[in-house]
Amino acid sequence: MAAVCSLIVLAMACLGGAGAVAAPVDSSAAPVNLPTLAYYYQWFVPSAWNRAKTDYPLAGRYSSDDESIMRRHIDEAKQAGIDGFIVSWKSSPVNNRRLETLMRVAEDTSFKLAVIYQGLNFERDPLPVSRIAADFDLFNRTYAPNPVFKIFDRPLLIWSGTWKFSAADLERTTRPYRSSLLVLATEKSTEGYERVSASFDGDAYYWSSVDPATNPGYRAKLKAMSTTVHNLGGIWIAPFAPGFDARMVGGTREVLRRDGATLRTEYDAAISSSPDALGLISWNEFSENTHVEPSEQHGYTALTALANLTDGRRVPVSPLATDSSEQASENEGAMTVLSGVAVLLLLFVGVTVFNLTRRRSAQSNATEPAPSRPAGITVAREFLLPKLLIVAVLTLGIILVIAVSRLGAASRDATQATELYLGSQPVKDAKRAVVAAAGDISCPADKARLGEKTGPKSCRMQQTSDLVVKAAPDAVLALGDLQYPSGSLDDFMTGYERNWGAFRNITYPVPGNHEYGTPRAAGYYSYFGSRAGDPNRGYYSFDLGSWHIVALNSECQHVGGCSETSPQATWLKEDLAAHPRDCTLAYWHRPRFSSGAHGNNLDNEALWRIAVGAGVDLVINGHDHDYERFAPLNADGDADAENGTTEIVVGTGGASHYRFHLPPPTSMARVQDENGILRLELADGDYSWAFLQAPENRVLDAGSAQCH
Repeated sequence: MAAVCSLIVLAMACLGGAGAVAAPVDSSAAPVNLPTLAYYYQWFVPSAWNRAKTDYPLAGRYSSDDESIMRRHIDEAKQAGIDGFIVSWKSSPVNNRRLETLMRVAEDTSFKLAVIYQGLNFERDPLPVSRIAADFDLFNRTYAPNPVFKIFDRPLLIWSGTWKFSAADLERTTRPYRSSLLVLATEKSTEGYERVSASFDGDAYYWSSVDPATNPGYRAKLKAMSTTVHNLGGIWIAPFAPGFDARMVGGTREVLRRDGATLRTEYDAAISSSPDALGLISWNEFSENTHVEPSEQHGYTALTALANLTDGRRVPVSPLATDSSEQASENEGAMTVLSGVAVLLLLFVGVTVFNLTRRRSAQSNATEPAPSRPAGITVAREFLLPKLLIVAVLTLGIILVIAVSRLGAASRDATQATELYLGSQPVKDAKRAVVAAAGDISCPADKARLGEKTGPKSCRMQQTSDLVVKAAPDAVLALGDLQYPSGSLDDFMTGYERNWGAFRNITYPVPGNHEYGTPRAAGYYSYFGSRAGDPNRGYYSFDLGSWHIVALNSECQHVGGCSETSPQATWLKEDLAAHPRDCTLAYWHRPRFSSGAHGNNLDNEALWRIAVGAGVDLVINGHDHDYERFAPLNADGDADAENGTTEIVVGTGGASHYRFHLPPPTSMARVQDENGILRLELADGDYSWAFLQAPENRVLDAGSAQCH
């Protein structure tokens, strides 16, 4: 009876109080389009706040050893759409202790970290190269293996002050770590980066003092830096700041915040430079007044502006946002109300029957002489039977509640499994579907904007497009990074549209990292429309002949992650269970296994494990600009000829070429320095493949296999 009463109370609350309860703040808004990383300083002790400060944090004059402050910082940063901190560091017992604590907190909260190594001392003179080399080695061995540093394909280490060192010293120091770390310079000009580019994987320009209102060449300089870095094969982290005032530390320059306008202008300029990540200057540099941490003078103004720009999470002043996981879905709420109403109605019927029965008994006793029978029988007739009736009615109500709840759960499961399922797609021959596939395809029409090691001589998207015409496919699987450098709609219309755009009505695309170079991959979703799926997810499935095909989004940070419990992984399990086939193909941009420049990708390990566990036969990827076919692999990447999944990397759609590095024994075929497409024939129970080289249409790898 206690369970029934609880249901009744819940139903009454749903019916009578729904409008009186305020909905919790939604903290699960869509993440930002690019990694947004804020420079983070961990030098603070309470006495430090008495020097060279004109503003102070709302969190109080804290110590950088305070773990609760770190948790508060990360919570506030995440709500504003910041994905990670670039932590200022050089090795010392205090700095190491603080970094280790911050790493633990970041791991607990699914937050990312990078390190900016302070290569200059307080007088702005370079540290001894031997000291820097020792610190790099410590970071590489001790800290870099932690997954919190996995922002790109390798942990990110930025060397501050590279302009103060000779090219020879830079090369000797970075060379041992180029395969395990992404080491970025901090050069301030195109000439500066050209001088050091051979020793680095990109550049993070720390430009905090620019006033965009008075510097007409500001945007052009960022774009020129980006072009230079990208043309030399590097990563470009574009800077933006809310304002600047270093007069308390000996400077003369002030850049007004203008109530968030400066931050908005600098953010827009940073985005326009086609960055690989955004570098926000800063979370808590209070001495130069670039801080966005909530403060006494500025409150949450900067974080609110940033949240609006990045479509990040809403930033309330106090308290912090409620976890949206506590909020029931609309369907669940409707089922709860329906269940409660059912119980109330049945209770009403039971009480009515009870009252009528008692009234009838009373009337009968008043008009009829009492028969000669034992008193116990009278009690049972007048009171026990009505009560038993009420118990029966309420038992029926409980059964109804359970049935309704199960029906609702089944309905939700069916909806989740099928809402992104496009159904069976047309093919010319029901017994044999022909597919053409490639990724990393189209250069921009404006050659000045070439990037990702792509030069005019390597832009061969028209040649690969011609091969697609010859292949005469039923479907084209476009494997991401379809339009360089940033996937803008203008570039799609002037680039991709002129070659691979001829197949748009049979193309089933997935996004790559370069598509998200435009906020929320808006150019990609605008160009492909409904063919790209839900813009907030980018994953979907369909059938082609006798095969089930699954398109996934490997840009995990933009779709709620790719962990085992992420929305995409949950959907994938439901989709594969709801559409069992003898033959299944899955495709996404970043390969789980690769011998190319980007290497193996651990971020989508859960997706790979789910696919292998469900018996997916073939997985196709792009990202590395080469062709590589693996033997059938198990979930751990070991050869499994009987039950394994074959992976093929086809990042050869027209852009630049990458080199292979230490291929494993499971790498069965490799082609570099060539563009081309993969042609598949998907039959009932088997498939065949051929990698066709552009422009001659030569077959460089081919074979066939049975489905599981």
